[in-house]
Amino acid sequence: MIGRNTKRLAVLVLGVAILGAGVAMLALPGPGVLVIVVGLAVLATEFAWAERALDRTTATAASAASKVSGSRSGRTALIASGLGMVVGGAVVVALVGDFRIVGVSVAIAGLIGLATLHPRAQRWLETRTSTNATGTPDSSAAVPAHVPIPVPPLHTNGDHP
Repeated sequence: MIGRNTKRLAVLVLGVAILGAGVAMLALPGPGVLVIVVGLAVLATEFAWAERALDRTTATAASAASKVSGSRSGRTALIASGLGMVVGGAVVVALVGDFRIVGVSVAIAGLIGLATLHPRAQRWLETRTSTNATGTPDSSAAVPAHVPIPVPPLHTNGDHP
């Protein structure tokens, strides 16, 4: 019993630390979303809520990546930004010794962006965007973009039903 609780605590501490680093990387240079996914994957080994969050996060990230890489202008922007990040990161590593870790993380983020253009990554993104967070086929994909939502009438005389 103590061993199980100790393992859960260790997973919690490690997962939260990785998750926190990923959240920080959303504002700082680095592959924030990727690190968040890794943190959730660590937490998902022991916690069901983390597994559900991991499924939602990967589906959302895959959907966003698929939208960007699905158009010619998106692919062009992704290539330009990815190459710029790799080159910029390499320049920082080579010229600014105190900020090597920043340069490396920017270069890695650029490589990850470029990797989403690989055909194998595209197939994976397609499978992730065609399933919902529970792993079942997403029936909402067939719903038109504009679906009217019924709005109840306003009562102006103060009477409420």
